[in-house]
Amino acid sequence: MSTDPKARRSLTAWLIPLATFAAGIAVAMVSIPRPASEVPAASEPTFGAYSSPATSPAATSPSNSAVDSELLLQRDINTRFVEQLRRYETRLRDIATASEEEGAPLAAEAMRDFALETEILIDRYDLIVKNK
Repeated sequence: MSTDPKARRSLTAWLIPLATFAAGIAVAMVSIPRPASEVPAASEPTFGAYSSPATSPAATSPSNSAVDSELLLQRDINTRFVEQLRRYETRLRDIATASEEEGAPLAAEAMRDFALETEILIDRYDLIVKNK
C-alpha cells in the first residue's frame, strides 16, 4: 500500500479525447452521403404504351422540348451509324471479291456472310424508318 495520494489527471488528459471525439463527429457528419434529389420525370413517355402518336398524350398537350431534342439526337446517331454500316458492307464485298481472286475462297465466303448480316441490319433499320 502506498501512502501517496492519487495524482489528479491533468486538464489536457481530458481535453485530447474530448477534442478527438468532437472531430470524429464533425468528419462523420460531413462524410454522410446525402440523399439524391428527385429527378423530374419527362412529361411525355418516349417508349411503351404512349410511344405511338395516336395514343400519346402529346397529341393534346404541348410537346416536351427536351424529349424531342433527345429523340432527334438519337435519330441522328442511328442514321450516321447506318451510313457507316453501308460503307462497311460495300467494303466487305470488295474485300471478298479480292480474296476470291487471290485464291482464298474461305475468307471470301466469310466476308460475304458478314456483308449479308450487315445488309440485313441495314434493311431492318430502313424498314423501321419507313414505318415511322
